[in-house]
Amino acid sequence: MSQNRQAAPKSRPAAPMMSDTAITAKTGKGWEAWFAALDKAGAAKLDHKAIALLLTGKMGLGDWHGQMVSVSYERARGIRAANQKCDGEFSVSVTRVFDAPLSRLFMTATKGGWFPRGKFEETSRTRDKYWRGKWNGAGRLSIGFYAKGQKAQIAIDSGKLADAAIVEKERAAWKKALFKLEGLL
Repeated sequence: MSQNRQAAPKSRPAAPMMSDTAITAKTGKGWEAWFAALDKAGAAKLDHKAIALLLTGKMGLGDWHGQMVSVSYERARGIRAANQKCDGEFSVSVTRVFDAPLSRLFMTATKGGWFPRGKFEETSRTRDKYWRGKWNGAGRLSIGFYAKGQKAQIAIDSGKLADAAIVEKERAAWKKALFKLEGLL
């Protein structure tokens, strides 16, 4: 179950994804107890999938909390950086709710004219649900659309980023692009 893991980029270990009080209320144990149990089980030498299976199988957590505890553990132990996927690649997500119906948001967004500088090559779309494609060559872009009552939300995930340095630049570019999209609505 173990695999050779690349160390996360040198940085300060990330804080867990929720407070100690919240994780204790949801799972019956605090972060220190979860991390100690995982250390004792040799989780630092396991890949993400094996850690999650350990948590959901032997340790009795549900799937959602198992994923969340495993990612928090990997970040705390320097195995994974913030915004890093289990395959070592990085991604960043940006979301925004607009005061517009879902169909209008989808139609306006998929016409284009609001993206940050770069090249987008569409690979698939489903009306009022998602729009996906290649971004700047090797990257992947997945844009989801969600109804929020009379409003609509867009969720952009820019993935397959080469390193952590690109994450914040990409986040800033997409946040700026969403302001441009708002002007088109």
